[in-house]
Amino acid sequence: MRFEIMRLDEVDGTTVDSTVVDAASVNRIVQQAAAIGQRLWIRPAETTAS
Repeated sequence: MRFEIMRLDEVDGTTVDSTVVDAASVNRIVQQAAAIGQRLWIRPAETTAS
């Protein structure tokens, strides 16, 4: 499963940037964000039907 992780602005909460990662990478990114107090929004990435 893939997830979209959006980094949020510290002041107003708007999305600064986003990336799509696999499930194995989510924990590492969350740990890094927690270490510096960064706000994230994580949601399942949209999949396209083929």
